[in-house]
Amino acid sequence: MRILAIVPTLRDDPSETIRSLTEQTDEVSKIVVAVGSKALHEKLAAKKLEHAKCFYVRPDFSKPLGERVATAINKALAEEKLAEYDYVLKVDADVILPPDFIEKNLANLPDFIGSGGSAMLFKTSAFLKAFKGKYPEVFADDTYVASKFLYKGYNVKRWRRQPQFRKRETQHHSYRHELQRGIEWYKLGYEPLHVLDYPREFIYDQCERKPCIDRIFPVLGYFLAILRRMTRYEFAPWIFHMQVRRLLYGKQFEY
Repeated sequence: MRILAIVPTLRDDPSETIRSLTEQTDEVSKIVVAVGSKALHEKLAAKKLEHAKCFYVRPDFSKPLGERVATAINKALAEEKLAEYDYVLKVDADVILPPDFIEKNLANLPDFIGSGGSAMLFKTSAFLKAFKGKYPEVFADDTYVASKFLYKGYNVKRWRRQPQFRKRETQHHSYRHELQRGIEWYKLGYEPLHVLDYPREFIYDQCERKPCIDRIFPVLGYFLAILRRMTRYEFAPWIFHMQVRRLLYGKQFEY
């Protein structure tokens, strides 16, 4: 089985991630690192990494983080002949994969596996068919990818073997970022009660136990998108229907 690993990074040194990829019990065929920082790219070039190909992608800071990451992934994918690979693994540079991560998660050969964008495996043939080989350049790229695979009827599963996250400081996003999060929820098809529950569920910062005012901004963004009648994604009505079913019948909408 041939596996292409794509590691997008802005500031995080991917050395530990690369090491964890080289130690997989199911061998990774090629590792490509898309670096969004010229300083980091120069640092990695000086290291002369043996197991990964690194290249610099100039980031467009006018775009949200998710879109910048997706652009970097597409530049990496454009350099490869995807049909030569069975799976693509997208993994963030602040993640360390246990040695059997690929082996355990591909045991039943799913079309997609992941529980967030930090480490996602998707079958190349399914990706080429569902996405025409182009990674979606949207704000919530990970949710978009999983949702579309589900909508198209592909075999979508959660991780059977969890990745490990390097400890980082808690990040607080700008209000613009949080507003955009709410707009994306509308585009994805989230129903209003699901959105309104977000501030209540996270009313206090988990670490500092202080009121999280920024939790209100996604709700504002969601209803702003409704007022503006923004265009939603093709699978949005399906997502809406599934979430309403969960509310009415207690059925979990998850993969």
